[in-house]
Amino acid sequence: MNIRLGAVAIAVAAAFPLHLPSAFAQEKVADTVVVTATRQAQRENEVLASVEVIEREQIERAGQSTIIELLATQPGVQVSSNGGAGSSSSVFIRGTSSRHALLLIDGMRVGSATSGQPMLEAIPLGTIDRIEILRGPASALYGSDAVGGVIQVFTRRGREGFHPELFVGYGSHDTVRASASLAGGKDRLRYSIGVGHDETDGFNAKRDPARWVSAWTGASSFNADDDGFRSQYLTASAALGFRAADEVGVNTYYSDGRNWYDTNDFYDSRLDKKLSSASIYMRNELGDGWTSTLRLGQSQDETTDQADFAPASRFETTQQQFVWQNDVRLGDGMLLAAYEYTREEVEGTADYDKDERDVNAVLLGWSGRFGAHSLQLNARHDDNSQFGDKTTGLVGYGYQLSPEWSVRGSIGSAFKAPSFNDLYWPGSGNPNLEPEVALNRELSFGWDNGLHKVDVTYFDNKVKRLIDWAPTDTGWWAPSNVGLARLEGVELAYAVGFGGYDLKAGVDYLEAEDGDGNRLPRRAKVSGFARLDKSAGAWNWGLEWNGANHRYEDEANTDRLAGYGLLNAYAHYEVAPDWRLEMRANNLLDKDYQIARGYNTDGTNVFVGVRWAPR
Repeated sequence: MNIRLGAVAIAVAAAFPLHLPSAFAQEKVADTVVVTATRQAQRENEVLASVEVIEREQIERAGQSTIIELLATQPGVQVSSNGGAGSSSSVFIRGTSSRHALLLIDGMRVGSATSGQPMLEAIPLGTIDRIEILRGPASALYGSDAVGGVIQVFTRRGREGFHPELFVGYGSHDTVRASASLAGGKDRLRYSIGVGHDETDGFNAKRDPARWVSAWTGASSFNADDDGFRSQYLTASAALGFRAADEVGVNTYYSDGRNWYDTNDFYDSRLDKKLSSASIYMRNELGDGWTSTLRLGQSQDETTDQADFAPASRFETTQQQFVWQNDVRLGDGMLLAAYEYTREEVEGTADYDKDERDVNAVLLGWSGRFGAHSLQLNARHDDNSQFGDKTTGLVGYGYQLSPEWSVRGSIGSAFKAPSFNDLYWPGSGNPNLEPEVALNRELSFGWDNGLHKVDVTYFDNKVKRLIDWAPTDTGWWAPSNVGLARLEGVELAYAVGFGGYDLKAGVDYLEAEDGDGNRLPRRAKVSGFARLDKSAGAWNWGLEWNGANHRYEDEANTDRLAGYGLLNAYAHYEVAPDWRLEMRANNLLDKDYQIARGYNTDGTNVFVGVRWAPR
């Protein structure tokens, strides 16, 4: 179904008036620097792609929330989760599958090559300095997986001076969070280290006991106990500059978590999740306007599933990565030329026919501004040892119609390589699978007078050769390239600052349909968010709302999940110059809702913490 842009524009104008009472002192909405959109540092207001940035300040307001809950409040992102903190979750960027979101931690690819999707729920908020969300296909920059977009997590970094920090908090479900960090620097030396522990008793992940009784055996997978989560983590980084503009540095990230879940009524099932990433880089200025960056690293994604008294199942993915990127100033823009090598290795309890693959990639790009025009060109060629070559590209163009009005558009292709489960799962894998492919077109209009900011973005993403698993004549389930999805939508966003208040709001309209015209499971047609923040003296407080209309649990669209709206609030109080009291309440109206059929979500919950951070 096509979305009528004229009606949407009228709705924006009605919902977001562009003039505020003159009694309020208006404040400019600041632009930040992002790197994910082009792999090069660029001001957010100059980016041709759709990018959202979650800063550390907003992360600290999240309190007891998880990264999944935080992502659910962002434009163009919907989520589903099989319970509370640490439970298996999916993130849908613009309606695409969770397998179509690429996860980067400090520039390193992190994810499972067996399941084919990232384990975002295993990333503690305490490790994160900022998050950049790139919406739209980005394979021309990052290769496989970036069909729906890219989520890049940046861990804590050092800065000039000496900055210790301690935090401890307690909340509903006996939730405890504690962390300690040290960041500092002098001249061109920067360093940071942080450790933390999160733990919660959680709540019962499943509801409706009768739903979880097998019609074949009569056995129940429902257990009335609480399903908790615990996690320990470590982050560290160091960077040293030498000569005029050169630098060497190291980054490392590690988290080890366990969440409990229900698979029967006699055993406390648990799933251990480990994520790690480590890299070393060297940045050199080879000439005037020419910067070379070498990065070598490794990431791991490991799960161990102890469902009952039987031996545990384990899956581990190791990705060894090497990148040589060159950024060269040419005329009014920057040239990008890079070589990237990735080796994926899997091991565990499943006996795959093949357990490793290599990807060699070269990429070229140019982005720049000349007068009122902006242009971005990218092309990438991937050589995958499993299925051969794949070339993707992106063209983006922007035009500044006036000092306040701008328009931008792009067209880009993307692909998703089959996972090891798809190709080699014992007894049913299909080694002849081809990559899933996508072609996205989008058009955006922006209005920014320095006080108010409005963006309207239309996108149309067609994904073909989707890998679907279905029963065969032999009784086994097997995958094949038969799926098709049409993802079309409009994203509306508005931001303003006035009288010490900051307001940001948005509405997303999404048509996510398969080849038969049915809506894709767990994708709402309409979703939205609003955040109002206020600073006054020692106080900083805010209200947040996010919600979505109904979705369907099944592909046939017969099992309907009701819509929901959640109201959250937070307040921070500066007790002393170095001490801050942080309070948060989620789901203030105690909304009973489901984002995955048969799984509970949390009711009203509160969290209180104390942070010591000398200035």
